Amino acid sequence: MVSMTDAIPLNRTPTDLRKLLQGTLEVLRAQAMARDVSLQIEAPPDLPLVRVDAEKIAWAVATLVGNALRYVRHGTLRRPGGTIVVHITVEPGALTVAVEDDGPGIPPEKATNLFRRGAGVTHGTGLALMLIKDVLVAHGGSVDVKSDTDPVSSGTTIALRLPREA
Repeated sequence: MVSMTDAIPLNRTPTDLRKLLQGTLEVLRAQAMARDVSLQIEAPPDLPLVRVDAEKIAWAVATLVGNALRYVRHGTLRRPGGTIVVHITVEPGALTVAVEDDGPGIPPEKATNLFRRGAGVTHGTGLALMLIKDVLVAHGGSVDVKSDTDPVSSGTTIALRLPREA
């Protein structure tokens, strides 16, 4: 039996994630500015290249940032909006791209099933999140979700872990 991740062809090339994501997020920056939402990238200066399918990783991160833009607080003339930060970190044997927002958070019962396949999943009900997981698994990576719904400390972080050598 062929799994979904076996069906995902990858065109891996050595990729500078900072440059890739700066270009990717530039498209979303106007949308963030219109909603008075801060959109930032944080990465170490000596980021190593990683062999990935740049187009698929760019899509995955853009999808996560687009979702975050829907849920973070939008600003008004009297109050600033929310914040979305894309962190790129280096770990032993991996690079992690984490999309962190200060939105309302995801309830625990939903967070645990966020990337799982299920009957009746369609566009708008989690299909993109499942495809993100499939792309990461095809790369030999993983996805992790941390979310807090407390009104004072709410927010969500979705981390995409990519192996440095694939």
